[in-house]
Amino acid sequence: MAQLHYLYEQPGTGRERFVYYCSTCNCVLQVKRNFGPLGQALGSLNGCCVGCGRPLDGNIECRLTQIPEDWKDDFLIDVPEVEKGIPLFRRASAIPHFSLGFPRLDVLLRPLTEGRLVVLSGGISSTVAELASFRAQLPIEAGGLDSAALFIDGGNRSDPYLFSSFVRQKRLKPAAAMRRIATCRVFTFYQLGSLISQHLARAVEDYGTKLVVISDLLGTFNEPELEEREARRVLRAVDEGIQKVKKQALVLATLPAPNKYDDYVTESADVLLDLSISRGGVRAELLKHRNRLLDGSTFKVSQLLRATGPRRDR
Repeated sequence: MAQLHYLYEQPGTGRERFVYYCSTCNCVLQVKRNFGPLGQALGSLNGCCVGCGRPLDGNIECRLTQIPEDWKDDFLIDVPEVEKGIPLFRRASAIPHFSLGFPRLDVLLRPLTEGRLVVLSGGISSTVAELASFRAQLPIEAGGLDSAALFIDGGNRSDPYLFSSFVRQKRLKPAAAMRRIATCRVFTFYQLGSLISQHLARAVEDYGTKLVVISDLLGTFNEPELEEREARRVLRAVDEGIQKVKKQALVLATLPAPNKYDDYVTESADVLLDLSISRGGVRAELLKHRNRLLDGSTFKVSQLLRATGPRRDR
């Protein structure tokens, strides 16, 4: 059986090739040594992506990137068998992925996988972080991780009533749901630095969690007596801790209010999404992404809070 490849897979070292891929799901369609049209390979797909099944018209992108050694300098699909209608592939839509249950944001942020630091900025970012913490414990087939979540509250912003509303929507048992979120509040930047750099990796291993949320990462870095040199020393320790932890879990951090050290965090981000209030709604602006073109979307907060996925009765 042929194997699907995706642009966000770990790149190789050495060979650079032109990779054509579906902008909807990042499924690789063709690898070419020289830049040029897709040609007959595209025709064999009947105009649809083999990953997500959506039309490819206007949804094909190309980038020059390093590729793994096992990727051939050729079309990655056995074209004659595809033309015969033999189903060689499992559609990406059939493969469960962690999501927020809200397509407007999922399409900008995906793939939400381990190995990534996703940074959300803007006042509503804390709400999205709590939504992610809740969804992590949902079953994989419902877009969750079937996992506990570690929630570090750096600015004393967590809202238990909001989390309870998510639990009620899904008809989960509140006590059981709360047990699957380990919450830790920090009150000084030294506490934050120590927690992330020295203890977080062990906690991820002990809890077996696949999601770490650091809400208001810079919330304690606004003390008037804080010297910039000392702040950046602690931030280096924080960054080293996050880089270690993200090898084990997806790390989601929020910057709900502007801070002079924002650039230190955003430079390390694999994905950066700004969520700003605009004309009574929310404007989501993708400012940085390892694999996707920058894009945006506008929606109402109520739409986000209602779109938490299918119910699960217990």
